[in-house]
Amino acid sequence: MALIQTYAHAVGMSFSEFVRRAALEKAEDMADAAAYGRALDGDDGIRHSMDDAMRMAMENE
Repeated sequence: MALIQTYAHAVGMSFSEFVRRAALEKAEDMADAAAYGRALDGDDGIRHSMDDAMRMAMENE
């Protein structure tokens, strides 16, 4: 707790605000990792060059 309080004080936050923000960042990181895992599971392996992507985008306008 002392270490957390030291860091919180160094960045000008209360202990509770520092912990709240750290918990939110951790939850966001975990959600991002889960979304990445789902994206990998659905990856069909097809890759497109930037030129192809731009061409496809223009065709779909």
